[in-house]
Amino acid sequence: MLDDAEACSVMIAIGVTLAVLAAALGTASKQLIATSEHKKKAWMFHLGAGLNIAVGPIVDASAYMYAPQVIVAPLACLDVILNAVTAPIVLRWQNEKLTPVHIAGIVLVTLGAVCTSVFAEKADTVLTVYDLEQQLFLRPTSLAYLGLELMAVLIVLLLMKRGKLGPSARGLSLGIAAGLLMGNVFFAKGLLSILRSTLEEQKNSGGFEAWLRPTPYLLLVLALSGPLCGHVLMRKGLAEYKGVFMVTIFEGAHISAACLSGCVVMEEMAGAPWWRYVLYWCGVLLILAGLLVINSAAPDARMEARTSEAVRRASSLAAQSWRYTTASVGRLRLESMQGSEMANVGLRENPARQPEPLPDQAIAPNVSFTAG
Repeated sequence: MLDDAEACSVMIAIGVTLAVLAAALGTASKQLIATSEHKKKAWMFHLGAGLNIAVGPIVDASAYMYAPQVIVAPLACLDVILNAVTAPIVLRWQNEKLTPVHIAGIVLVTLGAVCTSVFAEKADTVLTVYDLEQQLFLRPTSLAYLGLELMAVLIVLLLMKRGKLGPSARGLSLGIAAGLLMGNVFFAKGLLSILRSTLEEQKNSGGFEAWLRPTPYLLLVLALSGPLCGHVLMRKGLAEYKGVFMVTIFEGAHISAACLSGCVVMEEMAGAPWWRYVLYWCGVLLILAGLLVINSAAPDARMEARTSEAVRRASSLAAQSWRYTTASVGRLRLESMQGSEMANVGLRENPARQPEPLPDQAIAPNVSFTAG
């Protein structure tokens, strides 16, 4: 029989394993979506979308059921590492290469992930439905966090819709918005916490009484809506930008949102000493620094966006040229029609008038022949 410490270690190990598997599925799904856009294969897109929307989030959410959010969330950086290593092989048409700068970024990301796993709070409390209602929907801090995040995403979407963002800002906005939407893992964690407390029938868990309240179903809707909306934005980004650039921005926002919400909304680091809290966020900063280093190794990652912008400009010039040509032809036809109408009016006013013959044209006499 395992004691509490050993049981906690086993549960965390299971959660970490599931997080690694989720990262591998996330890399595969994004590369399938990118390949489907290049090869115009619908089945690749549907397979990648299925992994990205259903299978990956389920495996990822299962990891949060076994381990604290502050431990599992930073492991999403493995997606970037796997993508940086495999993209030059799988996404060959994008001409991506694994450079020494990539390797330096991977090292930084790995060190950051290790630091967050070591200094994160290891205790994982199973919250009841009543605890979750108080934690997520009744605390002013949680409501302020959700409100600010929703406002930021809406502002970004409005600016993109009105065309106020350039190619670079558009790529950053797509990746950050998708990462924020898919980084709200506390909804899935709360739902799985209710499920876990129900299955284990812990004391004061409420048993199946929790499922008679609207909270589990609200959490289910919110847990699914985030990945769905984030998937739409991620698809747009992968269609316009290279994989290393878009996945790096996405994962950076995803990790930051998940770690921040784990500390602010779920309060998983509330009982940790200050030095542990500081070292944990130093690990998060190492991860973000590594992501920036990996992104700096791909200066042409926005080439497709610039190409798309050039195509849009060329299309605009072509449209202007077509309108100018059409207008010119219309004016010529109008002048021709006006000239014809003037000539017809002159003939109607003087019907006996005949056109004068040309100077070298002979006029035949009017001669009558009779039968002799």
